[in-house]
Amino acid sequence: MTHAAAPGRGQAPAASVVIAAHEAAAFVQDAIRSALGQTRRDIEVVAVDDGSTDGTWGAILDCARGDARVLPLRQPRRAGPSAARNLAIRHARGRWLAVLDADDLFLPERLERMIAEAEARGADLLADNLLETDFVTGKPLGRRFTDAEMRHDGPVPLIEAVRRDMPGTACRGRFGFLQPIIRRDFLRRHGLRYAEDLQAGEDFLLYFECLAHGGRFHLTPEAHYVYRLRAGSVSTRRSATLCLSAANRRMLRIAAALGDGELLALLRRRQRLIDFDSFALLAERGYFGAALRYLHCTGPASLLRHARVALGAARRRLGARASRGAPGVSTAARG
Repeated sequence: MTHAAAPGRGQAPAASVVIAAHEAAAFVQDAIRSALGQTRRDIEVVAVDDGSTDGTWGAILDCARGDARVLPLRQPRRAGPSAARNLAIRHARGRWLAVLDADDLFLPERLERMIAEAEARGADLLADNLLETDFVTGKPLGRRFTDAEMRHDGPVPLIEAVRRDMPGTACRGRFGFLQPIIRRDFLRRHGLRYAEDLQAGEDFLLYFECLAHGGRFHLTPEAHYVYRLRAGSVSTRRSATLCLSAANRRMLRIAAALGDGELLALLRRRQRLIDFDSFALLAERGYFGAALRYLHCTGPASLLRHARVALGAARRRLGARASRGAPGVSTAARG
């Protein structure tokens, strides 16, 4: 393969690698170096410190001093990963955008191979498989998706993307885990951006919006993205379900505007599944009033299921207080 040279001054790069980093001093340089180490040299790395209080900003600046392809940006206070990515995208110049989480890595040939395939297939988005590794030990844990899940003849239809991101599915590979490269001009033409009020589910919401605007989302079974599993990351926190509920409600509004009845029915089912998890989470934390906002009463069986969850949560909370010697406390609604 021929390797393009680094972009000169004023020359637009082929890709902009977008890195949002918060309290990431210990690992953000690894992410930046993996982006700079691409076999395709005509790239830039737009790294945003999202209001960190550790040494993240200094770590990003060190990388920028060593390579002019790094553009360092800083948020004065934490605004969340979506806001940091949107800031990076506003400053990006590349034809393609490639999001890289601050605790993950690119393999060296990722952008060269992905851009070549995306442009050959006329894609607006192209996603590869994820190579999972243990963040602490570096031990390989296999691929996130099966080869069969990553083989698709032509662009993925919108309704299939939703089917592949349903809660409770047997497969480990939920569509929202994908990290596609995205044609920057496509986002600009349609005015699309990450939802800044969501701390989870913003990735799949953006992919959904791209597909709803006619985006051609292709898949490749190749795997060049190293997804490092780290305890406490946003994607592994149970509380993310509340953001997923809000994101799905926005998808419902988009589907209603499209007039797609089959898609609406699927999203309503997805909403019920997500909201049951939200109900259970809030009940477990004792916010019974807030939990009622996520109650979907579709019949006696549904009502009984929710009641069992609420009663079980109340008993566990009372039992925990009793074991600590605390006086009895009412389980009345607090939300």
